[in-house]
Amino acid sequence: MKTNLRNPLALLFAGTFSLAMFTQCDAPQSTQEETNEALEETGEAIDAAGNEMQETAANWEAEQDEWENKLETKISQLEQNMENASDETKAEYQESIDELKSDLDELSQSTEDNWNEVKTDVSNTFDEIEREFEGIDN
Repeated sequence: MKTNLRNPLALLFAGTFSLAMFTQCDAPQSTQEETNEALEETGEAIDAAGNEMQETAANWEAEQDEWENKLETKISQLEQNMENASDETKAEYQESIDELKSDLDELSQSTEDNWNEVKTDVSNTFDEIEREFEGIDN
């Protein structure tokens, strides 16, 4: 009878020992899998952030070009209007042209970091000049 009892106890001990060992072996593997998943997710997040930064830079540059064209067009328009204007109005046109040229310089020197501030300043000047000359007949 002792032999029969030993065998099941030995099997129980071997099974428990194996289970403990396999559980311990699985823990580092699942931790490694979790680490790999976290690294992959982090890499994807970094890629997404990089893509977003590239889009922002492209949008900023496109917006800057758009505003430069808009200002250059307005300057040309004011210069044409100034040719046929009275002396008093010519002085107003020249003052506005100088302001727009100053804004154009500011635009060309702007960076992505200060773009929103520059854009707001330029937009305010542009709108003010638009209102000023809206009803003026040369």
